[in-house]
Amino acid sequence: MKPKLIALYAVLILSVGFMAYFAVNLVLEMNTRQSGQSFYNDLRIDFQSRSVREASFVDKPAGKPLGNAPLDAAQAHVPFMDFDSTRENIPDLVAWIHSNGTEISYPVVHGEDNDYYLSHLPDKSKNKIGSIFLDSRNLSGFSDKNILIYGHNMSSGDMFGSLKNYSNQRYFDEHQSMYLFTPAADYELILYAGYVLDSAKEVPPTSFVDSSDFEWYISDISRRSLFKSDAEVSFGEQLVFLCTCTPGGSKDERLVIVCKLAGLEM
Repeated sequence: MKPKLIALYAVLILSVGFMAYFAVNLVLEMNTRQSGQSFYNDLRIDFQSRSVREASFVDKPAGKPLGNAPLDAAQAHVPFMDFDSTRENIPDLVAWIHSNGTEISYPVVHGEDNDYYLSHLPDKSKNKIGSIFLDSRNLSGFSDKNILIYGHNMSSGDMFGSLKNYSNQRYFDEHQSMYLFTPAADYELILYAGYVLDSAKEVPPTSFVDSSDFEWYISDISRRSLFKSDAEVSFGEQLVFLCTCTPGGSKDERLVIVCKLAGLEM
């Protein structure tokens, strides 16, 4: 066989091999996403869904405030879902995050580090879709002043994939808040700013040294924000940072949505 013909066959064989390799990986990737999405779809069916604005308090003879939300002495908090039952399959469950009219309606888990739940579902099965998770440095009861929550930016819009829409002012105008439901209290996440950062150079603050440090940060993110909000934040109030990667950005680029944590008014 002529050398040129042999070389041609070799190129063809290599090309077929590469095509088969990429095809197999594409199928595996699709199966991974489908299994992850199936898990979350089933979970949404299982948890006790209620209208977000339905009263989450019931009368009782007497009681003490639970969590950080101020309660009347004659009221007791009724959890949005059965956390105890759900923890049988999701042991690290600490909250449920929900945004009306968007894909965001997920359990929030709390691991021992900030790597595990990047590649594991809330039931701890391995999956690239990962989970929405609370920063391991935060307390699971959401009592920290600065609270960081992470999730992947899926091209399908799942997980924190819809956060990229906040680059559009109209989208923000239609989705100015989210909800965070915990075993002890329900909260509203009032969106204040959204900005992109280079994680190799800066990260969302885990705390502020003093009021001056806080004011500098607020002024900076207000200037950089992707949308304009009428919300106001003050030093000492709790902030929640929703963090995800950016589509088409560098590996170090992150999108951060900054929210004020407020007790849910019913």
